[in-house]
Amino acid sequence: MRKRAMTSEQASLKKISGHVNEYDFAEIIGGEVNLGSPTDKKDVIDQQHRFHSVKGGTWWQIFLYSRSRLLTNTIFQGLGNIANIMIQCIDAFPENRNDYLKDKQLSKTRLQQPMHLLKQEIEKPNIFPALLEKSLFNGGEVNYLSILPNNLPNTLPLAKKHFHIFSQKDVVTLLSTHLEIKNSKARNSQQMDNQKVIFRFNNKNLGEIEIRTDSERHYREIKWRLNSPAIFGILTSNLKSKTLANQQISIYGSARTTFSISK
Repeated sequence: MRKRAMTSEQASLKKISGHVNEYDFAEIIGGEVNLGSPTDKKDVIDQQHRFHSVKGGTWWQIFLYSRSRLLTNTIFQGLGNIANIMIQCIDAFPENRNDYLKDKQLSKTRLQQPMHLLKQEIEKPNIFPALLEKSLFNGGEVNYLSILPNNLPNTLPLAKKHFHIFSQKDVVTLLSTHLEIKNSKARNSQQMDNQKVIFRFNNKNLGEIEIRTDSERHYREIKWRLNSPAIFGILTSNLKSKTLANQQISIYGSARTTFSISK
């Protein structure tokens, strides 16, 4: 796959689609943006025909699933009892959002048991790595996590961007062994325990799974998000790296032997 200049049509799409980082990363490595499903995480195809999930910003949305999506997702259905428990969490809330707004405490009380069960299921040694592989790497179809650090904004010119590439294996291994899994605790009398699954490292929260109830559009959906700087710190502090000759790409761990850019 040869690096080629972006067409005017591609440049226009880049500006209006909100996928600036994907197009910039593809141009730097001589790859191509994957114009397939926006939910499959296979953002960019490199010169070795391997896939990259490209991420920037401060918070990453790992997934946002409705009840129907969980019922039909075969990979999630195969992850122990994860899908069924997530559905139980969603079902703690009435179908009509107005009913929820009339008595929020009732739904929060109903949520406590399934959210605790979800935490117990995720922390099983064989489940958490599989959940990471499914959620971050599309069930193993994506080979690399490629990160633009949050201190480098999307609006930077292409020449000033520097991406960091990590292999699927290294990311899953490090996160599954470094993150602590807990349930949330009430901080005041208005809150209740066990409303979220919390991911912690060095006594700090860096991610959470929760049920979205904030609007009609996003109601009864289960969301997982992770803090980019914290995850980036875990990865970079535990893996050796090298910077490629173009000075815009650093590769880490096992990616040092599998990823390359042809001249």
